[in-house]
Amino acid sequence: MPTLNDLGAQILAVSVDPQERSQQLADGLKLSYRFLSDRNLEVIRRYGLEHAGSGRGGQDIARPATIIVDKAGVIRWMSLPDRYSIRPDPEEIVAAVKVLG
Repeated sequence: MPTLNDLGAQILAVSVDPQERSQQLADGLKLSYRFLSDRNLEVIRRYGLEHAGSGRGGQDIARPATIIVDKAGVIRWMSLPDRYSIRPDPEEIVAAVKVLG
């Protein structure tokens, strides 16, 4: 199975966490993709992913989502599960990226 990098795609994680915390997570899990610290929820709200009051102490956080955005910034595919623990299968993501060519 080709990797997303092989298909010319990039992974970007968006979180309300401070950049330092996200970097610690990435380093600990040996993740190669980038993290965007969206402390003011600007990107999270733009994509309709705010989960109001669901964080520690009632903090607004992002809903778990996997989104494929094309080069023009248009959402072409999205997985928005009801539960945090549910994630799309990697093969499903690769197939959706392949459709974009």
